[in-house]
Amino acid sequence: MLIDMADDWTTPITVEQMYGYWDVEWDEAVAVTNRSLDPRPNSSIYDTLSSLGVEKGDVVLDIGGRDASGGLAMAERFGCRVIVVDPVQANLDDGLRAIAGHVHGYLVEIHRGTINQIPIGDDTVDVVFSRDMLTHVADLDGALMECRRVLTPSGSMLIHQVFETPLLEPAERERLCADLATVPDRLSIEIFEDSVRRAGFTIRAIDRVGSEWLESLLEREDGEKRLLRAAHMHRAKDDIVDEVGVVAFRVMEANNLWTIYRMIGKLEERVYSLTLDRT
Repeated sequence: MLIDMADDWTTPITVEQMYGYWDVEWDEAVAVTNRSLDPRPNSSIYDTLSSLGVEKGDVVLDIGGRDASGGLAMAERFGCRVIVVDPVQANLDDGLRAIAGHVHGYLVEIHRGTINQIPIGDDTVDVVFSRDMLTHVADLDGALMECRRVLTPSGSMLIHQVFETPLLEPAERERLCADLATVPDRLSIEIFEDSVRRAGFTIRAIDRVGSEWLESLLEREDGEKRLLRAAHMHRAKDDIVDEVGVVAFRVMEANNLWTIYRMIGKLEERVYSLTLDRT
């Protein structure tokens, strides 16, 4: 006997069903959705890094490491040496100040460079750490090959990245990519994983973070700010543009949407643990 499991989800809701008696009262139903799912914070990425065997004395490359905050966190937790590489001068300036003022700053150095031209020698680092930066990279194959070049033969790579899901509409994708300097193909899981394999890496594990890190953040802080900010920017666009400029407006609005889309499943966060092919 075949049972049509789709009926409950595809048959339109009637007015009677919408406003009639449910199995529970409205407030009870809402309370169910308000229950915490005990989400991990985004610092759990360092637990994943630990699973790759990072320890005192190892060398980690934090590629696209911005202001060195991540590099300093790794140095503090593991006692490892961290090389931060970033292409943006403002990030380098902030990073130098942060390193100078941190008790573990002596373990961290920062250099200007890109993932396609990493300014360090072959077989130099034990782990390459890439956090939410590959969206900006046009030549992904070349970037991953460059990461392989600087890794020791027993090295590994940890990649955090955001990808599109089938819920993301083409117009939403186009707008996000234009306003966040994102290469459209970088949102594709299939293209990413193919590139990883071509570069000579094996996917050891995939942590499908989804909205978990954001849930943790929003349960600890005011979860309405992004939505409220998006509403303000939509309703008072011209006034806000006059005060902050077009570029700032576009980036801020797209960042709001980037967060909201991750919360509602249009975008998905993942963390990939990679090792070098032994063949």
